[in-house]
Amino acid sequence: MKHKTVIVQLMGGLGNQMFQYAAGRALAVRNNAELYVDANSGFARDKVYRRTFELGLMPIAAQRAGLGKQAPYWLEIVRGRMTRACTDVIQRRPWGTLIREASPTFQPLIPAFNNFDKAWMYGYWQCERYFLDWADLISRELVPPAPEEAKFLAMAEKMSSCNSVAVGVRLFEEVPGTSKSGVGGVTPAEFYTLTAQRLSQEINDLVFFVFCTTRSAALEKIELPGPAHYITHDDGFEGAISRLWLISRCRHHILSNSSFYWWGAWLAERKYLNARIIASDLFVNKDCVPGRWKLLGGDLWVGG
Repeated sequence: MKHKTVIVQLMGGLGNQMFQYAAGRALAVRNNAELYVDANSGFARDKVYRRTFELGLMPIAAQRAGLGKQAPYWLEIVRGRMTRACTDVIQRRPWGTLIREASPTFQPLIPAFNNFDKAWMYGYWQCERYFLDWADLISRELVPPAPEEAKFLAMAEKMSSCNSVAVGVRLFEEVPGTSKSGVGGVTPAEFYTLTAQRLSQEINDLVFFVFCTTRSAALEKIELPGPAHYITHDDGFEGAISRLWLISRCRHHILSNSSFYWWGAWLAERKYLNARIIASDLFVNKDCVPGRWKLLGGDLWVGG
């Protein structure tokens, strides 16, 4: 019997790469298949964000895909220029099976799919349901290592000694020279303010830890009902992996439409059973936010 293999193309930032790995890992485990990650082709055309492979410091259970296993992704680029795009989730090719994310919503065909020898996954897969049956395994393999810097460790001590709330703010300011708002749009300051106020009515003595790429003036528009600490590059907290580790130390979470902050909250609730997680409803994939989390948006931002 042929041994099955699953190859996942990684692309985007750390949070997206974690989703892609998790979906591929779960599919591989269900089918007793070997997992490979393509850490090259998905970043070749990333001229704006300049993303690179970021999972190397995590204890992932996957081999790096060589040129032979990367080749189908390059062939698909050429094919897309020459033929009309096919929207089927499962597409057969001479070289194997292409599993394509046909839409940003959950594709229920994927978790039960087993009719393949070699499968290449292409998409973002931003939904817990792709890997929920193997969540414990995924949480162990995608755990960020503890940083060595004293500044991070001291902040983690503060988080563990209080009713900590991670406030994950994404302003899309990381795109140089643009005012890019992102596909889903920027979550407004009112969301964070209103959500923090509501949470403070339920839980006493909250301390807020605001995460953002930069110490942007936009953060001043967020009114928090308690002490606040800022974790940004400008405050000396650099490195996506280390900041993700810090986010996962917080007990409760208020997060924008960011896969990075999503993973910080998801990892945290593996440790804190009473975690309260409230997310913006601007995620492009409406299946991204688990049903046990609270989703707020629209007129609720302005007191509806």
